[in-house]
Amino acid sequence: MNCGPITKNRNATEARILDAARRLFSHDSYDNVGIRDIATEAGVDSALISRYFGSKEGLFLEALENGRKHPDFLQDGREGMARLAADMLTDGPQDDDKLVDLLIMLNSASSCNAACAVRDSIKTRYHKPVADLIGGDQSDLRARVFGSVLMGLAISRTILGPDGVPEDQA
Repeated sequence: MNCGPITKNRNATEARILDAARRLFSHDSYDNVGIRDIATEAGVDSALISRYFGSKEGLFLEALENGRKHPDFLQDGREGMARLAADMLTDGPQDDDKLVDLLIMLNSASSCNAACAVRDSIKTRYHKPVADLIGGDQSDLRARVFGSVLMGLAISRTILGPDGVPEDQA
């Protein structure tokens, strides 16, 4: 029985590879995650990674940039920044995707091969847009401080739970 040619959905395959890469990079560093690991996780041949993303570095860059390209709080201006800070203080991160982005950056920030890409991503996706919103004197410095505080809150809330006590001890 001939059912016709099998059509492959490139977009769906790329999305599976990217999802697998984001999952693995959020659990381990750039240096410890291999192309074969990502291919196995995505259920594809490792040659597809090179074909679709060019290299492991290209895939890592896409994994960094594929996260929250335009953080929601930027759309609401300074009020959005204030609301985000208040939410982080009272509720902590609610969206697992926010944590995946943070974990990808934290896990690979010390990698000789990935550190520059991580820094560039933070600068272009967060610091520059926040500095533009803040405006005024030392807006770059104030944007970095704001980002550092939010990152610290996200890490603290993730590790310690909402009340500052690990959930298994609450």
